[in-house]
Amino acid sequence: MWEMIPSLETVVQGCAFAFTEPTFATFRQVLLGWIMCLGTRTEFHVFQTIQADDEVCRQERHPFDRFYNFFSRAKWDIVLLAQGVAIAIVVALSPKGRLYLLVDDTLLHKRGKKVYGLGWFRDAVASTKKRVATASGNNWVVLGLAIPIPQCPDKIVCLPLLARLHLPGKKQPSCASLAREMLVTVQSWFPDRELMLVGDGGYAAAGLLKELPKGVAFVGRARGDAAVYDPQPPRRPTNQRGPKPTKGKRLPSPKEAAQQADRKRNDQGPWCWQTIVVTLYGVERSLKIVSYVVVWPTVLGLRPIRVVVVRDPSGKMQDTYLFTTEVTAAAAWIVTTFAWRWSIEVCFKASKQVLDIEGPNHWCQASIERLAPWLWLMQTLLSHWYIMDGHASAEAAKEASLMGEWDSAWSLRHMLKVLRRATLNATINPNSAPLDELRGFVETLKNCVNTAA
Repeated sequence: MWEMIPSLETVVQGCAFAFTEPTFATFRQVLLGWIMCLGTRTEFHVFQTIQADDEVCRQERHPFDRFYNFFSRAKWDIVLLAQGVAIAIVVALSPKGRLYLLVDDTLLHKRGKKVYGLGWFRDAVASTKKRVATASGNNWVVLGLAIPIPQCPDKIVCLPLLARLHLPGKKQPSCASLAREMLVTVQSWFPDRELMLVGDGGYAAAGLLKELPKGVAFVGRARGDAAVYDPQPPRRPTNQRGPKPTKGKRLPSPKEAAQQADRKRNDQGPWCWQTIVVTLYGVERSLKIVSYVVVWPTVLGLRPIRVVVVRDPSGKMQDTYLFTTEVTAAAAWIVTTFAWRWSIEVCFKASKQVLDIEGPNHWCQASIERLAPWLWLMQTLLSHWYIMDGHASAEAAKEASLMGEWDSAWSLRHMLKVLRRATLNATINPNSAPLDELRGFVETLKNCVNTAA
């Protein structure tokens, strides 16, 4: 029923190779239904939006079997689809240079005895510094591509590529192990490109970082009490027996390094504060840092890393302990690169609040393993469309004139509004159909409004 605009059609056609012809037609309809759905995006409401010109009784679900089967039974590969989307994004927005990848996990709240992969996990949104909150749901590890928007280079957007379900249980792969699997997959797509992976403290783990693949570097958060050592082993007398030492003496942990720098009364010696000026989260800040090179055997073996202790003199941010495998990197670059990680948190918030990724009530394994990763890929496709074409459309100018001071022209909510307006303009206009059909379109819109109510 809904008409796909030509600029979006060009982006979507790049995904056709991952589907059969009938399944691709269903894919297009489900995508448009998700875009145009005005109410809570349960699967039934989305599918009802697709066929909004027909009044469907909720007890008669047979008209929607084809759409339900798209996630639960249709033969298409989510990894193959992700590869196509990733290549299109990189060719269009980052054709050369290093690729920056962000990794993090998020909880999609769900309940039900038969929901696949259900478990009790830490709820980052509800947790505080003093109390860890848990909730029932599916825990997903997501790997996304960090891209500076060409029209606004200071704005970093995270475009999700791959997602793996973290199953409950001690014998199941950890989040770090799942992240490593996705990293290897992305590296196989771009074997000639260097990769920079950025992760939080949960991914500073041996399961991800020990024997890191060649051509991959990491920037992340270190433990304040990390047991770090001098990379240079001491010289051993030639007449001394036993194995040769592989590392030097124990060095101060990041927290101890900050304490030693506090006790310094001058700027001489290894443990002293230095001042850098960086732009973080859109604000220029003057920060103090202590930087030194170590090895962290329990996490990275004997690979040298650079540790950076970061302090905000204004006291607005707590001390942060960062590290990177790029030993020669400047401290300002390390701090700025780690700050890019915030864009994946923005991505999660948008997928939950704008695309309503927690709305569907699916429960079987095939649907669980496909729907959320598919929707994150569609979030990437929509962002791709908007960055390349949508931002310059007449609909974007119209929506921009209606924005408040708190809105952003690069938010997913704004992108979706622009696309929805463009789809309505393409579907309903004086030349789109005879008068009788236009009246039918009006009735369809009434049904959509009633569905959203």
